[in-house]
Amino acid sequence: MTPFGRGIIRILGFPLLALVSLALALSTTGSKLLVVLDPSINKEDYSIFFDDLKDRDFVIDFRSANDPHLSLFNYGERAYDHVILTLPPTQKALGPNLLAKPLLEFMANGGNVLVLVNPNEHALGSVREFARELDIHLPFRDTKLVDHFHFDTAASPNLHDTVILDPATSLVAPSIMPGATRKKIVYSGSAFALGNNQLLFPILRASDTAYVYDPAEELLASDSPFVSGTQAYLVAGIQARNNARAVIVASSSMLSNDAIDAADSANRELAAGITKWTFQESGVIKLASVTHKLANTDEENPQIYRVKQNITYEAEISEWTGDKWVPFVADDVQLEFTMLDPYYRLTLTPVGANGDSELYTTTFQAPDQHGMFTFHLNYKRTGLSYVEDKRTVTLRHFGHNEFLRSFEIPNAYPYITSVVVVVVAWVLFTVLWVFSGPEKVPEKKTQ
Repeated sequence: MTPFGRGIIRILGFPLLALVSLALALSTTGSKLLVVLDPSINKEDYSIFFDDLKDRDFVIDFRSANDPHLSLFNYGERAYDHVILTLPPTQKALGPNLLAKPLLEFMANGGNVLVLVNPNEHALGSVREFARELDIHLPFRDTKLVDHFHFDTAASPNLHDTVILDPATSLVAPSIMPGATRKKIVYSGSAFALGNNQLLFPILRASDTAYVYDPAEELLASDSPFVSGTQAYLVAGIQARNNARAVIVASSSMLSNDAIDAADSANRELAAGITKWTFQESGVIKLASVTHKLANTDEENPQIYRVKQNITYEAEISEWTGDKWVPFVADDVQLEFTMLDPYYRLTLTPVGANGDSELYTTTFQAPDQHGMFTFHLNYKRTGLSYVEDKRTVTLRHFGHNEFLRSFEIPNAYPYITSVVVVVVAWVLFTVLWVFSGPEKVPEKKTQ
């Protein structure tokens, strides 16, 4: 090979490699994954978890939490597509680039964040602040989730802090682990509470008999635990309005090899479901196309309509399955036809697949009100990426030559008939008046 050819390969090699990795990525947002680890954490304890991520074509960059050169941005752009933050048990703080503000800026730029809280230590202040911004309230230091009715008798015969969870009752989001499973979820750690943020996505919660407390302190009957029952959440996330996602797992041990290799454990399937949703490999839908037109016509997306015209609105929506786009079928997709307030709120009807999209349509009559109107499709459901589309059109009034004539309006027939009757009566009266007169009296002859 000539030196020129070798130079071209050096120049184009890295861009081509990036394009190939992007094409193979199962995530819709990219394959570059940053994993922040502390040197005290043995990566081999989570080898199954990381190997599964590599099998899904993620390019993983393992970095230390105290790396001074670690940054989430390069020249104002995201350096990674996703971040897994494993809290170090030996550090008191994270680096300046892993504080709450940089993590929130990373999400604002479309990045996804997965936080794994260490089960043996409290959450660091920066992570606690980051979780508070998401309306997730992490527990106090050294707290444990215990369940005296559902625990692993071999692992925790006395403390009852290795909890056994049934996916059928504890999994709040069934889409994370599709399909029924008879396996169990092994969990050891603490739990957190959720606020009232409407963007929250609860995934896994404790059973009715579980509660969180500090083993170092005596729990009296009059004391209230930090959180208990089904209000104790173990895994929860949030989807920002730009579709960036963040998930907090209250215990990283749930994703360790020991938990995954436990008998009848569903932790591996749960870990895959959590990461697939966080990194936008599942729960992703998109709006393929939107058109509006006069009913029974072919001209699409006109800018002006007339009042009382019949308008047809069509939208195509697709869903990402991890390797391809398929039609997304639902019965709750709605359209709003608004000016200041919605004049119409109509449910779109799925009429069938159009390639890799599902076609939704509806036909309605424009209101008798001219002005600027907007077709507003706003589909936001928990666990799915948000779909929104706005298109503004003008609604004009009737032109002078577009009003119906009197003889075309059935309700005008009585009035037209009355006018005709009056005219005919007047003509008859005039004729009778003109041609009728006093009767002539014969003149008497005089002699």
